[in-house]
Amino acid sequence: MTQQNLFGELPAQATSDRHARKSAGRPIHTWFFALRPSVEDARRIHAFAGGLLSSHGVPGKRIDPERLHITLDLVGHDVDPALVDAACRAADSVSFPVLKASFEAVMTFSAPSGPLVLLGAKGLDEVRSLRTALGCALADHGFAPPRIYEPHMTLCYDPRHRLAKTPIEPIGFRAMDFALVKSHIGFSRHEVLRTWRLAG
Repeated sequence: MTQQNLFGELPAQATSDRHARKSAGRPIHTWFFALRPSVEDARRIHAFAGGLLSSHGVPGKRIDPERLHITLDLVGHDVDPALVDAACRAADSVSFPVLKASFEAVMTFSAPSGPLVLLGAKGLDEVRSLRTALGCALADHGFAPPRIYEPHMTLCYDPRHRLAKTPIEPIGFRAMDFALVKSHIGFSRHEVLRTWRLAG
């Protein structure tokens, strides 16, 4: 897998001196920045995932089309409005062109929940570049983005049926904006709070 080291020798961490990014206990909500396919592209990728899972014998329930996304960066869990406002100010400073995200492989990540994800090499380089721009902006506002980044799109969770990295026919989408998303944990619901247009 191609992983991106954003900030050189800076230690990977989930908190900064100015902004705490994770609350104690089990979170109720999570805020994160993401690229989201259009309604049509999401339906197309969702249908593709159905055939892919079936052909590889993975019975896990697919992620609903409206929740398909590529995470760019985490803002935090159960954070206060001031932190969300700081994250939005960081995003306001990002200028980036419209991009294409293309996936070329599928595999199960090692997490206990068994996330089956789409991955890409050069086809996701523009996503990595956007994430670098956003990560630097967030760092300027007191956040500490993790230095390792692997862009991916989760299709389902299935801890019992794990798939090694497998090439697929490329599939992707054109991203016209990125969004701040509030995830309602346990309810399979993503709430888009704000979007930032990418340049034409």
